[in-house]
Amino acid sequence: MLAAVAVLAVLVEIDRGSPPALGGIDRSWRELTLDAPSWLGSASRVLKVLGSGAVMVPLRIAVAIWLLARRRRHDLAAWLLAWALADAITFVLKPWVGRLRPDGADAASFPSAHAKTAAQVAIGLVLLRPSPCRSRAGGWLLAVAWIVAIALSRTVLDEHWLSDVAAGSLLGAGCAIGVATIVQRRSEMRPRASTC
Repeated sequence: MLAAVAVLAVLVEIDRGSPPALGGIDRSWRELTLDAPSWLGSASRVLKVLGSGAVMVPLRIAVAIWLLARRRRHDLAAWLLAWALADAITFVLKPWVGRLRPDGADAASFPSAHAKTAAQVAIGLVLLRPSPCRSRAGGWLLAVAWIVAIALSRTVLDEHWLSDVAAGSLLGAGCAIGVATIVQRRSEMRPRASTC
């Protein structure tokens, strides 16, 4: 997933106005979203608030406190590291790529921070299920629905190109899954205390 983000970043950096292989798709999608019904615009404004830092940062902190209180150290480490890594990569990519938003606003567009956060939080929450034996299918469906809804809402509001939200979603998901996998493998490699 992170390799896909790197490829998207390079393509956008080559030509920010019309990236190779992406420019036509971005423009076609924008034309579709500009004709979106008004109710979709209203729903997108609600999702913008729900996916904003004002809501997502307290949620992330609350999850971290809950994990700390439950003494789930490995899960806490994965949660905090995925958050930090996703935000750090976004912090570097936005000024490096320097792509303007489709509405012409003078703000960095690539990758979408809303989409990145939506993916990192939603997938991170699914991965926090305490028992791997229980089915996570419902959680995965909700996570994907949330990620897609946030990503598409950003394009409906004309604040991001489709490739911006694709990169943001892949970045958040890649950090959540990658960090959780690394933390889990490291915890499994540690010698366990003898019960004899």
